[in-house]
Amino acid sequence: MDTLEELAQIARTRPERLKECKEKGIKLIGYIGRFVPEELIYASGALPYLLCRGGQPEPPDAVIPYMLRFMSPYSRSQIGYHLLGIDPVVPMLDLIVVQCSDCHESRLADLFEYFKLPTARLGVPPDWEKSLSRDYYYKELTRLREKLEVLTGNKISDGKLKESIEFINKIRDLLRKINLLRREQPPRVGGYDFIRLNHYSFYCDPEVLIGKLKDLYEELQKGKSPFSTEAPRILLAGHVVGVGDYVVPKLIEDSGGVIAAEFLDEGVRHCAWNVKTDGDLMRSLGETHYLERTPPSIFQPAWEERVEIMKKLIRDFKIDGVIWYELSFEEIYDLECSIISKVLNEMNIPLLKLESSYEYSREAVGPLTTRVESFIELVKQRRS
Repeated sequence: MDTLEELAQIARTRPERLKECKEKGIKLIGYIGRFVPEELIYASGALPYLLCRGGQPEPPDAVIPYMLRFMSPYSRSQIGYHLLGIDPVVPMLDLIVVQCSDCHESRLADLFEYFKLPTARLGVPPDWEKSLSRDYYYKELTRLREKLEVLTGNKISDGKLKESIEFINKIRDLLRKINLLRREQPPRVGGYDFIRLNHYSFYCDPEVLIGKLKDLYEELQKGKSPFSTEAPRILLAGHVVGVGDYVVPKLIEDSGGVIAAEFLDEGVRHCAWNVKTDGDLMRSLGETHYLERTPPSIFQPAWEERVEIMKKLIRDFKIDGVIWYELSFEEIYDLECSIISKVLNEMNIPLLKLESSYEYSREAVGPLTTRVESFIELVKQRRS
């Protein structure tokens, strides 16, 4: 797919383009988490930069002197690359907005502040069904809006906010259309490419991205699937596949399976929901980001709803097996996996649980490959 590689190149050159914008006086806003609306950042005249890297063991280890080893390697990575001096963007950022929905993210915000990086916290209450929590999140968005206005010197008018919402909605629409091509047998695009496409979409100017996504959709419609009709259809579920953390998705498809759908809380666009562009736009942002989208595992009580959503994905995308990918020390996902395993057993859907600390040495990848290949073979046998 030529267009996908073009987007990959755009994503790789994002730091250089941000540096040029910085020199022109444009503010750069880093953000961590799905509850920080990039629509609000664009509307302020600033440029957003998602901090979502992962997949290497050195960055999380670099944070050990400051952060417990028993914290998520994903959260540790978001500052670990900076501490190693290999993150070209963080030193340029005028503000880093960190969503605080659990102890891992809150500790990460502590560290950004400790290292005197410009930091803003966005509180995200986990008891999402309470009106008090919803009002708190809306107020947090209002506080963020005010911070952005002061930082950029630009008033975020309803007109600017509506324009940015419409751009991001178009991106969601196109990603949703591409995703629906995966319902076909075999899918036109697999999960390894679709996850990377989601990642690239965060590092491309919206106007350019919309054109590229249209080209890619047409390209996929005209092309043939790279997968066999015999390839087991896998649902990849868990917390997050960070930018660069592609060992597991690639291994699944190299082993003869195809990731036909994902059930991930972070690192991808939740493109099934658009923000409304009429009425109170700030309230619409809050409702979509906090209430309407699939609640993350940290939200409680949400497991029953999440189970029903996963069941629907399994039915709609004709899933043959589920691979649960969690990161070390993410206890809430470990608990949810136990719940999911019972449900999948009742549905007669096989489950493979993988846990990662981003240790992908040759010694570690060997057993991992064996487990994935054995699971794919098991699913094939069950299908036949």
